[in-house]
Amino acid sequence: MAAILLLAFAAAVWTSAASSFHDFHYTYGCYEAGEVRVHVLLDGDVVVYADFTRKEVVFLIPQLPQPLRDLKKLFYDIGKSSFTHCRSVLAKAKKASPDVTIPQDPPDLSIYSRHEGRGGVANTLFCLAHGFYPPSVNFTWTKNGARVTGGVWELPYGHSGDGTFNRLSTLSTTPREGDVYSCSVEHRAARRPLARSWELKGGPSRVSPAAGFFGASLVACLIGVCAGAYFFAKKPN
Repeated sequence: MAAILLLAFAAAVWTSAASSFHDFHYTYGCYEAGEVRVHVLLDGDVVVYADFTRKEVVFLIPQLPQPLRDLKKLFYDIGKSSFTHCRSVLAKAKKASPDVTIPQDPPDLSIYSRHEGRGGVANTLFCLAHGFYPPSVNFTWTKNGARVTGGVWELPYGHSGDGTFNRLSTLSTTPREGDVYSCSVEHRAARRPLARSWELKGGPSRVSPAAGFFGASLVACLIGVCAGAYFFAKKPN
């Protein structure tokens, strides 16, 4: 069972020109399994994170000012130093408490679409894993049983108020009637992958206005004929 160490530091409180306060946090965490997170959060949302695979800092803020873009290398160097420091602290913590059991919570999983499903129309499917610990999940998308990799995008891990984590995976696709999409998630606290499905079903058939008018007229005529026959039969001889 992998030992986990998560360090969080409140870095500052940022004040805008309108004198409204925002929580600004810098967090980093390292895990025995080899995963490292370095995040900058604004009001609980990740706005900057270090991608150690691509060896760069990723900004999630739209229209980022150029001065901040010019500091990307500096930010990444800070992330690397946090990486090194966290590894050192983790090694010391393991020696100090070798028998500590780390709690593990499997994720809750849900799947939904951006728009109401319509055949042949571009849509985005969302697969949300939340309430899990430690922060390590693997998403897999399938369409009609076949694995899908194109159009898939995964957001960085999010922090929940109870200490657990959440993560969102999206799939951009153009579904057809009868298509079945499935999102499965692997997590070390789950005995087997968790899965949820989304299916594009055919909507109720629609009747054209002309056909509706014809049907209503036919019913009215039948009622009139039946009524006439009834009163004719009741007419005294």
